[in-house]
Amino acid sequence: MWLSTGQPGATGETGHEAYDRVVEVLRTGHYSRRIEEAYLWVRPFHPVSHQQRPARSDVPRQMIGVVEQFAAQLNPVEPQTLSDLREFVDWQTRAQGTFMPQTVDDVVIRSYLLHLRLSRVNRSILQRTIASLKSFYGWAQASHLIEKSPFDSFDFNRPLLSREQIKRRQETCFAHPIDRELAHLQALNHLAEHLNRSADIRTMLATVVETLVQVMGLKTAWAFLWTEAGLCTMTSVSDSLHDFALSACCGLPPGLEKDNRRYLCQAPDCHCQNLLRNGQLVRAVNIVECTRLRHAAQHGGETQGLLFHATVPLISQNRPLGLINIATEQWEFLTSADLQFLSAAGSQVAIALERARLYDLSETHRIRMEQELQMARAVQKSLLPSQAPNIPGFSLVGDWRSAREVAGDFYDFFPLPNGRWGLLLADVSGKGAPAALYMALTRGLIRSEASRHTNPSVVLTEVNRRLLVEAPNDMFVTVFYAILDPVLRSLTYANAGHDPPLLRRASGRVERLAHGGLIMGLFEKLTVSDETLNLDSGDVVVAYTDGLTDAVNHKDEAYGYARLADTISSAPAAAPDILTHVLKDLEAFVGPIPQPDDITLIILTTD
Repeated sequence: MWLSTGQPGATGETGHEAYDRVVEVLRTGHYSRRIEEAYLWVRPFHPVSHQQRPARSDVPRQMIGVVEQFAAQLNPVEPQTLSDLREFVDWQTRAQGTFMPQTVDDVVIRSYLLHLRLSRVNRSILQRTIASLKSFYGWAQASHLIEKSPFDSFDFNRPLLSREQIKRRQETCFAHPIDRELAHLQALNHLAEHLNRSADIRTMLATVVETLVQVMGLKTAWAFLWTEAGLCTMTSVSDSLHDFALSACCGLPPGLEKDNRRYLCQAPDCHCQNLLRNGQLVRAVNIVECTRLRHAAQHGGETQGLLFHATVPLISQNRPLGLINIATEQWEFLTSADLQFLSAAGSQVAIALERARLYDLSETHRIRMEQELQMARAVQKSLLPSQAPNIPGFSLVGDWRSAREVAGDFYDFFPLPNGRWGLLLADVSGKGAPAALYMALTRGLIRSEASRHTNPSVVLTEVNRRLLVEAPNDMFVTVFYAILDPVLRSLTYANAGHDPPLLRRASGRVERLAHGGLIMGLFEKLTVSDETLNLDSGDVVVAYTDGLTDAVNHKDEAYGYARLADTISSAPAAAPDILTHVLKDLEAFVGPIPQPDDITLIILTTD
């Protein structure tokens, strides 16, 4: 609840009323001068006029109550303590939107101290601020607001560096600030180019950490990815000891390198990982005292004096992806330019990681779809005849070429009673998986009805009726179904909307068989009739789907019926040779143009 919103809080008191209450306390003198210090904190949010209010509310109601309680127990000789606390809380509230003291506020405190130093606050004020915050957190612990003060777990009282010490260190890296800015811009440009073209996350992160330490004049950095973000499948990290996977590092001290980098990889979470997991790394760059470096040192590991790191959370669309840590001996050596550089680099990396995650998802989906389609193709091919039957006095061959992994075209040969054979060629509307499923259904129905009916026209009529019931959609199928009687040397067929097959007589003359009825699967009434063809020695029947005659060349000219008829007329006598002849002529005609439609043929020759 913000004081300047005028909205009621948990007690029903608005922010404006809270202000008035503090004023009344001061007017009646119920509290001492210490409460006047609290008033100084509330006063900027007095709702007297619109111009006096800040653009956004900064102070939560609950925190005002905490400060009032803290102010009540301060000694009169501590006038700056409340002022220091006010500045700290205002700073944190502006970043996070709210603030209440927590045990893990060491990162907040140290980041604030760096903010003060970068604001050119002198050492005495820094030391006073540390003392004021220590007093506040100690009181918060004693008041059971927090379980433990961060000052009990972390040392904020190390001697602060002088400006001269910091200046000398900075000058060892860059002779002039302009050189540093140029180096930062060049590094960001280099990172942008690398991130845009890199497909491997491990390589990408390795380049990032190496670039960061090189430009900042440091030598140690490492990056973790949170496995829940879905990125670690692309980093080949499968042996992580917990759900933050070490994905890149450079310049690790011996204490972190030993035992296969155990102190970096082992559970539980280190300090920065816990903060990221709980949404408490709210700044682009955070100053963290590294618990992993501390643990390594406590167990005799050489850490080369490293203790702190600048932690850059990698966050995309409010989703934490991981973090990058750049280690340093002294957090005070970091400059505002360093923080801007790290912030910009972190944003670039987070965007690249999110792009890589989405790409990986799409690739995984694509590969899975390809595998499923390959399996579907294998299943569909298993529905086609594995070899042509041996029919005395006849030769039979079929060929199936799908435009995609699966097809709507199909053909079939199957035995019928009394030594007869069913010959089937069909073309389902559309292509791909839907057509393949419709094809499997149609094939099964035709085989089922062919076992019960001896006339091709009756078979197709019954199949059409069942298609309308079992597959009520906008798909349809054209079918040429024939029954070959080797004894009578006759071919009885019915055609439901399919391109009429070609008949080449022994004389070489090519003619079309009779046209048939309507397509199947759309109309309740299917009018088809049986036609019987007596076959003489040397006759050839070629049934095909329209993918053959509709194939085009680079001039967008269709292969066409006329060319097919001429090709069949000039083809050899044997069925396999006729098939090869037709396919070679088709290939010569279309050239490199991709096949737009499925192509299927059945060729029957008489001895």
